Amino acid sequence: MDDTLDEEQKQIARAVLEREGRGFAEEIGLRRTNNPAGLFDLLVTAVLVAPRGETTEVARAAHEVTNRWHTAADLADADEQDVAKELGAAVEGDDRADGDDSASGDAGTLRALAVAVRDTWDGDLRRLREEAGQDPGRERALLTDLPGVDDAVADVFLREVQVLWDEVSPFADDRALRAASTLGLGESADDLARYGGGAEKVGRLAGALARIEIEGSHEEVRRAASSA
Repeated sequence: MDDTLDEEQKQIARAVLEREGRGFAEEIGLRRTNNPAGLFDLLVTAVLVAPRGETTEVARAAHEVTNRWHTAADLADADEQDVAKELGAAVEGDDRADGDDSASGDAGTLRALAVAVRDTWDGDLRRLREEAGQDPGRERALLTDLPGVDDAVADVFLREVQVLWDEVSPFADDRALRAASTLGLGESADDLARYGGGAEKVGRLAGALARIEIEGSHEEVRRAASSA
C-alpha cells in the first residue's frame, strides 16, 4: 500500500475486501480466463447485472446462462424461449416465469449479442482487443457498438477484465467510485491503485465497492474497519 495512505483508509480498504473481496465473477463461479468462452461469459454477465446491480438473483441468472451456453456460438444457436426460461426460472425460482417480459427481452438481447460477437470476431473478444490496438477507449467504443452493451455494461466488463487486459487497469466504474468517495478511499481508479496489489487487487476492490454501493452497506464497512 502507498505510504501516504492513513491508517483509517487502510483499515477501510481491508474491511471492503474482507466483506466482498472475492469479486463478482468468482462469486458466481466464473473463472476469468483470457479465452473466447471466459471473455464471452464475462460480457453476458455484464449485460445482465449492469442495469439491475449484482444481486443474488441476477447472479443466479448469469450463472445459469453462462453455464449452459458457454460460447457465443452456443448462445447464438440457442432457442430464444429456452434462454428466457432459464433466465426467468433463475430470477423467480419458478419454471412458469419463462413468459416474463423481462426474461424474454433479455433473452433476445443476449442472442443478438452472441450473433454479433460470433459474426464479427468469430466468437473471440480477444480479436476485439486486437482490433482496438489494446487501446481502452477504442475497446469501449467497439464494445458499445454491440447489441445490449451500453456504457454501464462496458464499465462492468472492463472492471472485471482488467485482471486479464492490463491496458485497462486501473479501472473502476461509477458505482465503485461513489462508494470509494463515501468511504474516504479516493475519487478515481488511480486512487484505488494506491492500495497495492496490481490489476487483480484493483479489480477486486472496485468490484467490492460496487457491491457495497448497491447494498448501501457503507456504515457496516466503517463499523467493521473501526472494530478491526
